[in-house]
Amino acid sequence: MGLNLSTVHQRPYTVKDGRSGVKQKQEDERSSILEYEKEQGEESRSKGLQYVENTVDTYEAGQVQTGWQAAKSQIQAQQMMNGSAYAVKRENEPVNTNNFNNNTDINIAQVIKDFRNTAIAIGTPPELQEEVDGYLELIYSQIKKENPNPKLIKSNFKNASTILDGYISQTLEKESKVVENWVDAIFLQRIDFKYDEDNVNPKFLVKFPEKTLASKETEETAETTETTKAEVHEIDPELKSMFMDSKKLAKANKPKEALLNYQKALLKADELGENSIKSKIYFEVGNIYNEYDYIPQALTSYNKSLENATENAVKIKAHYSMAKIYDEVNEISPALDHYYSSAAYAGEENNLEAQTVSLTKMGNIYTDMYEQDAYEFYNEAEYLANESQNNKVIGFVASNKANSYKKFGEPQEALKEYSIAVKHYSQTDSPLQIARSYNSAADLMIEYHNLNKAKSLLQKGITFAEKTDDAGLIAEFREKLEILS
Repeated sequence: MGLNLSTVHQRPYTVKDGRSGVKQKQEDERSSILEYEKEQGEESRSKGLQYVENTVDTYEAGQVQTGWQAAKSQIQAQQMMNGSAYAVKRENEPVNTNNFNNNTDINIAQVIKDFRNTAIAIGTPPELQEEVDGYLELIYSQIKKENPNPKLIKSNFKNASTILDGYISQTLEKESKVVENWVDAIFLQRIDFKYDEDNVNPKFLVKFPEKTLASKETEETAETTETTKAEVHEIDPELKSMFMDSKKLAKANKPKEALLNYQKALLKADELGENSIKSKIYFEVGNIYNEYDYIPQALTSYNKSLENATENAVKIKAHYSMAKIYDEVNEISPALDHYYSSAAYAGEENNLEAQTVSLTKMGNIYTDMYEQDAYEFYNEAEYLANESQNNKVIGFVASNKANSYKKFGEPQEALKEYSIAVKHYSQTDSPLQIARSYNSAADLMIEYHNLNKAKSLLQKGITFAEKTDDAGLIAEFREKLEILS
């Protein structure tokens, strides 16, 4: 299950604030949940942007489209099934960084096989399995024809998925459409209806864990076993020391020494068969190359990290790091693919913060392409952020969503989101993010000729800007206030 991006390659390139190049960062980048940097200054409180939406001329918002991308169906599925025994995961396949136009055809044989595996994985009772098999037989009868009817095939898949979703809903005691969403996602891809069991597209393989809905009582035992394994397996002390020393060298801005040390650590890890450590070493090496703008080397290192990764935490970070690189150079297809993968693995780990960030970044990409599908991703991110109860995460989503509304010419909605951002950032030690929210809201007021309100917002915002070390932002506030005065 993957993204249907055959018609999307690159979004309109825009240079922000006169900056360009691979290291160009969005204004909210420091808020990324995967890269928290503690800001200096005392915790501040604010009442938010009170009632500012009432001061803007009425603007009739355009109707938001409701069409989901394939990515959303997959991520939704994982959210709904999180905590159960069922999990759908893309097979870990390193991305070819030299070719972004990979074939996305899926053979109908693979779809049928995955659907059967789904039924097995959730422990479908025999009587329900018989009904499902009946629909699959109807599908077989269609694909044997010279010209199969795709609508009938999809209809029978949908009927069968309704049965499985009904069983899942009953078992988990909450409504589920996880299988139906999966079917919808699959049929957004190009389907080859000529039955061929040997034609397997690894990008869309479905992998199921050994646990099933029928064996939920074994989950606690499995967790205990994993903990025991982790306690028994200890990292070689010498290898651990080499790894930590390399990280210290990198942190001390000694990249060459760090890379040489990491190379020695890789040889040691290879000798010991420590793939988990190898994946972490490659990830750190990728970070060094990325920091110094050696992009091909960074991507290669992140790919090698994924090849050796045994922990979802590493996969989440490696995919996210690659997504950011592609995002910054406006390569849409791989950027969305890696953000999606990062969110998917985060879903397996119930990492709401990481899911939220990747979904928000995907929303930003669609915003830059002026596609209102962006709000499908923002809304999903908003839901997860609220579930996390993490104020910084909620503020992050709101500020990005506000920027999107601003770009789409919906000032009232933008101001509401800026207000939400300030409210939640104010519950954390985030003066920089608060200042940026006030600054953006003030710009919006200036655009709509409400200069008094703009001045008021700038006066509130500068108090937070002055608690940061961002001299450029402080100067910007002062310049705007001087002009308005």
